[in-house]
Amino acid sequence: MSPSRAELGHAAPRDDLPVVAKADLVAGLRSLDIRAGDRIFAHTSLSAFGRVDGGAEAVCDALVEAVGPSGNLAVPTFTWGRYHDQDTVVFDVRNDPCEVGRVPETFRRRTGAVRSEHVCHSIAAIGAAAHDVMGDGVRSFAEGSSMYRLYELDFWYVFLGCGFGCCTALHTVEELAQVPYRYYRHFEGSTVIRADGTAVPARSVEFLRRSPYHNDFEKMEAVYRKEGLLRTATVGNAQIICGKTREIVDLGLRLMRDDIGCLLTEASRQYLAQDQGFETERTRSES
Repeated sequence: MSPSRAELGHAAPRDDLPVVAKADLVAGLRSLDIRAGDRIFAHTSLSAFGRVDGGAEAVCDALVEAVGPSGNLAVPTFTWGRYHDQDTVVFDVRNDPCEVGRVPETFRRRTGAVRSEHVCHSIAAIGAAAHDVMGDGVRSFAEGSSMYRLYELDFWYVFLGCGFGCCTALHTVEELAQVPYRYYRHFEGSTVIRADGTAVPARSVEFLRRSPYHNDFEKMEAVYRKEGLLRTATVGNAQIICGKTREIVDLGLRLMRDDIGCLLTEASRQYLAQDQGFETERTRSES
């Protein structure tokens, strides 16, 4: 007798999960006023919807259909977990898998997709203006980066089945504001293997968070909702949330002017207040 799925350690398929079709996803995006010719940057959680008929390919197809041939799509293809703390790295743009889910990994492998060259925070894009969002591969989030190009081109910022906890645009806010709880590290001696196979020295720098600081981006969803900057639709078991990248970043920068720790957990905010107080006293004593 063959072993059961449970004996093999596999979860049994759930019959109570809704089945979501590509058309459902397209309809959800349309209800948020996303139209042909638009530009979308999407964070995704495939499992959040239930059972997506066609899996990750269907989600990619839905995004492509929503913006049409004149639109542009981009997704994160980050390798931060693998590379951010390594002394030297070799980032292979074409072959290194991303670590942010099945949808972006499927997307970056599509015909016509291009991927940027930052060793930790690359993105992949498809569309007539795909090369316009590649950036220079130096900064993670601010001027010259792929994330900053999304801001300059004012992409729709879309969460498919996930929330503000993964909002990389808020890291753009942190780098533009030069928050005191982050610092730059360089990747001297590292290499980028470009899509054409050419090996070049890595130019990337990473804007790393100091210990013991921690972000709390999830709380910011309520802030943006209060300002009327987010739209929401429900598809299957999940929500699709979207706003404009420029509005997300600009509001974050305004909040930063009054509260430089606004994107931190409460414990980190308290630590920052103590840390800044110490720095202020040290500066006074040295002057």
